[in-house]
Amino acid sequence: METSTSKVGLLTKLIVLVLIIWILSTVLIITGIDNWPDRGTFGDLFGAVNALFSGLAFAGLIYTIVLQKEDLALQRNEIALNRKELKKTAKAQVNSEKALIEQVDQMKVASKLNALKTLIDYYNLQIANSNNSPEIILKAKEKRKATIKEIDLLIDRIGDDDDFE
Repeated sequence: METSTSKVGLLTKLIVLVLIIWILSTVLIITGIDNWPDRGTFGDLFGAVNALFSGLAFAGLIYTIVLQKEDLALQRNEIALNRKELKKTAKAQVNSEKALIEQVDQMKVASKLNALKTLIDYYNLQIANSNNSPEIILKAKEKRKATIKEIDLLIDRIGDDDDFE
């Protein structure tokens, strides 16, 4: 609000300045030139009204330049703020992408662990079933042992991945 008041104040000051110069020139013409025909000739030469409007136009031009300068400064500040926000957004997207990749990897590991647990449960049923032959029970125990080793390797890899982050 204060800047718009100062802008109006500047324009008002410029207009008043032009009016004072115009009035002062009128007083100087009246006091400096004694007879009317010389005043008329002098007035026709310079066109006091034309000078008034030229002065007002010049004041308006200066006012416009000041406004444009302030607008350009505001635009530069806005562009700088937009750049900062874009950098923050890009960084957040990169972090989000990393988090999604990590989540996918964790889901893969969890799926593998669930599948291996299902296999172990199946082998445990094979071992516990008294109707199965000793060969089937022995194969089920060997497969269960291999599956448990695979789970251990998977868990070890998870621990190794955590060390590198």
